[in-house]
Amino acid sequence: MVSPQEARQRTDAVMELHEAGDLDEAIEEVESLLAVLQDGHELDDPVLRESLFTARFERAVLLTELGDLDAAAEAYAVAATTPADLDDPDQRHEIALALLNRGICLDTVGDHESAVKVYADLVARFQDADDPVTADQVVRARVNHAAALLALQRPEEASTSAAAITSELDPADVVTAEQHVMALRLQAAALQATGDVDGAIEVLLRRGEATQEDPSARAQVAAAAQEHAQLLVELGQVDDAIVVLDEALADAEAEIDPEVTEVLDGLATDRRRLADR
Repeated sequence: MVSPQEARQRTDAVMELHEAGDLDEAIEEVESLLAVLQDGHELDDPVLRESLFTARFERAVLLTELGDLDAAAEAYAVAATTPADLDDPDQRHEIALALLNRGICLDTVGDHESAVKVYADLVARFQDADDPVTADQVVRARVNHAAALLALQRPEEASTSAAAITSELDPADVVTAEQHVMALRLQAAALQATGDVDGAIEVLLRRGEATQEDPSARAQVAAAAQEHAQLLVELGQVDDAIVVLDEALADAEAEIDPEVTEVLDGLATDRRRLADR
């Protein structure tokens, strides 16, 4: 048995090892702690309950960083089973985050079928959450759900799902702009997969509605411009594609965020290749 105070101290020690980069030692310590915490403890004590969730979640994160994504997916599933008061926003978003990360791990290892089920479960359980953190996780799960459907070669379903997301999210809201453009890109990719290239271009043109205050949103807008240009090239409209790339690169020299500059570098490469034709 372990006291609440000791459980918290040992959990903090695991996180310190993680932050220091001692991943193997952190795994050993967290598994030792979990073996004790799961041995007949009453989880009515909030500190013990929180320590159990944190230890389970931390183990999943460590496994992710160590590259064992199959084990990490299962570890996130275990974290999501931690008893929780879902009326408590903090505990609610913890469970949602564990499920979201499980889905991401499953997607990464190619198990899109299982990922679809996890995302659907997350949305069904938490779609009415009114706290902003859980609401954001629900949106991300919906976008990932559409992406997984596309990966499963179910473009019609993916397009319908992505279109529903873009109709609900405000592109002018800095909180939702990134996911809005991601959903636009997914909808366009799904339309392209069904042969509707003109429809895909029409969707990608809506990227201009998104606020670009946040770097993540700017990166998504730039990626959407690159995909727009690629579609134009497929249609033989190379000059128009160059114009799209030039517009996207107009302010490239002023960009300092590496997440955005990485995408812009790809656009610049495409621009040079098209100019050399």
